[in-house]
Amino acid sequence: MRRNAGQPANNLSHLTLMNHCDLYPVIPSLPALTQLQAQLPPLLAQEAVTALRLCFDRPPERKQLDAVRQMAWERDVALILAPANLDLLHGLSLKESDGVHLSSPKDVKTFAGRRDRPEAFQIGCHCLTLDDAMLAGEQGADYVSLPAIGLTALKQWSLFAELPVVAEHVCTTEEALAATQAGADFLAITLDPAENGLDHFTAISAAIP
Repeated sequence: MRRNAGQPANNLSHLTLMNHCDLYPVIPSLPALTQLQAQLPPLLAQEAVTALRLCFDRPPERKQLDAVRQMAWERDVALILAPANLDLLHGLSLKESDGVHLSSPKDVKTFAGRRDRPEAFQIGCHCLTLDDAMLAGEQGADYVSLPAIGLTALKQWSLFAELPVVAEHVCTTEEALAATQAGADFLAITLDPAENGLDHFTAISAAIP
């Protein structure tokens, strides 16, 4: 999911089960971004990090968005916006990020119709089940995410579907290795300052193949 690729990193549909997963750190909120800002540059410089997700439940300030975008783009990392609802994207130019991560297939259908969406702009969708993931793909998603603990769903999706799949909310090295073996293409790791998110990320980064 690196920038300017025109499609998710590595053309992930061709990967095999034991392939290396790209790392997809997730900033859970704008206050978390403020706390993490000084630690982000070395984290984003890691070769395995190809995308960064920024979650927000209120419009980000211009200064905040500019700063995190610059940190990501200088290191060839895609910036993915994850609004709590689609209304929060109003007023934001889609050219200032590389994609969005949406919370439901219904949102994917609504968003996919935006005429100002750049050609290489990625749409991801948070899914809880294989049915959700299939519907998201039908509505225009470029990748889907499934719970990291749902190994059967991850394995089935990686075997039979073309879209890349993210193992969502990976919390431990054991979950990371199991999701990798199940065929996940990305490991989404939440950088929650209140839950030692950076320590979790460092441990998982060191443990994956």
